[in-house]
Amino acid sequence: TMLSIIVCSVSPKKLEDFKANVEKTIGIKEYEIIAIDNRADKNPIAVVYNKGARLAKYPNLLFIHEDVCFHSYLWFTEIEKKLQEPDCGVIGFAGSKVKTHSFSGWFVDKAWGVSFYAQLQGNVSRIQRRNVLMNRPFEEVVVLDGFALFVRKNVWEEFPFDEKLLTGFHCYDLDFTLSVGSKYKNYVCCKILLEHFSEGSFNQAWVNDTVKMHLNKWHHFLPRVSSDVKLTPGQLRSLEEHAYWRFMKIIKKGKFVNRDVRFSDFLKFRMSVDHFFRIMRYMKYAIK
Repeated sequence: TMLSIIVCSVSPKKLEDFKANVEKTIGIKEYEIIAIDNRADKNPIAVVYNKGARLAKYPNLLFIHEDVCFHSYLWFTEIEKKLQEPDCGVIGFAGSKVKTHSFSGWFVDKAWGVSFYAQLQGNVSRIQRRNVLMNRPFEEVVVLDGFALFVRKNVWEEFPFDEKLLTGFHCYDLDFTLSVGSKYKNYVCCKILLEHFSEGSFNQAWVNDTVKMHLNKWHHFLPRVSSDVKLTPGQLRSLEEHAYWRFMKIIKKGKFVNRDVRFSDFLKFRMSVDHFFRIMRYMKYAIK
């Protein structure tokens, strides 16, 4: 049981707290923490993670943010058992069983999202538990959120983070798990509890990277659904519409701009009642 933990660090204090937490909870002796100080260089996270993985001396990897705290003990023993399955790809703590062709992050719809972790919101930490069953410690998904990603080193070697396409700090998780998922199965761990101290946010860079990743790499390979999901063409079409609408709302709310995201594309979806009212709401926003 051996693990290399790779961290892109920008806060010495958070890193020290993280190291102390790992030492207290991990439950194994043979592990290493490869913390790469990115305060000065500000390299893309894909570059930092690939660099850390190349330095790793153990066969199992964990790419993780430094603002995370494990509340479960002996957590890697549980994770490693799953990692050793030949068809296991990436294991995380939040993901989705469906990834649409439409622009989106890892989250598409509540019905298909899977999560089990604690999220600090203001001064209160809330359990994010969605579509978790007691008798299923691991739930298959196609994409994962990147705050904690376990993977075998040989799998990473097949599908390293895309440094050419992803030159910032967004979409590395979506792209990586989609890539690995083309050959292996990804999972959300529903048995180990960890806490993430920062909330995700949408900004102009996230919008631009999301659009770039979809159009330049995944346009011809989406949608993708996990092996245990069966969707009718109508259901999938509805999800595509919903995902595009949600992405447009993010753009409108944040007053972001991207010329590749067009309202005319949204009009091409089937004219359901929901779609009609979404168009009306969009026009109301546009007039404002």
